[in-house]
Amino acid sequence: TSGPRRGEGSKKKSCRVSRWTMDRKTLAVDVSSHKTFLEWESNGHDGGGVVFGRDGMLYATSGDGTSDSDVNLTGQRIDLLLAKVLRINVDRQSKDRPYSIPPDNPFLKTPNAAPETWAHGFRNPWRITCDIKSGDIWVGENGQDLWESVNILNRGENYGWSVYEGNHPFYLNRKLGPAPFVPPTIEHHHREARSLTG
Repeated sequence: TSGPRRGEGSKKKSCRVSRWTMDRKTLAVDVSSHKTFLEWESNGHDGGGVVFGRDGMLYATSGDGTSDSDVNLTGQRIDLLLAKVLRINVDRQSKDRPYSIPPDNPFLKTPNAAPETWAHGFRNPWRITCDIKSGDIWVGENGQDLWESVNILNRGENYGWSVYEGNHPFYLNRKLGPAPFVPPTIEHHHREARSLTG
């Protein structure tokens, strides 16, 4: 599960991805089985969607952690868990984490990169889903001023926030991260509809 922000009313709020064990027959949850896998600081644009891919890996979304215009400039940073789709193996833990890093994650050789990174450049990837037939993973992205977008997720791609909003310039003076910009698969203007949350 992905939990709500913690620490409401304080300046340091965080999001987390946690697991509990449930008995499949009785559907009773063992509250003592709680385990936090990922946690990141966030004062808005939390992301927080999770899905298992057909590869068995857990994909989790994180937003840029701010409430407006990427004021902390996290959208293109590769060293944080923010503004990304993260990919981890929750079935195997490593010596220093309750999960392991899949060996085919794309930024393992990128200096200072968060190894959990599968793709980056997201503002607030609010929803994520896996097409059972094709295996495609779709990410719905909340826009800022004018554009909402949807991406078919691909390994190592950069979806541009906050240099771009969807396929459109936002702050071109900001530096892109280590991967080239990839435009969204689908986008729509706020004249058609506002927040893309489904």
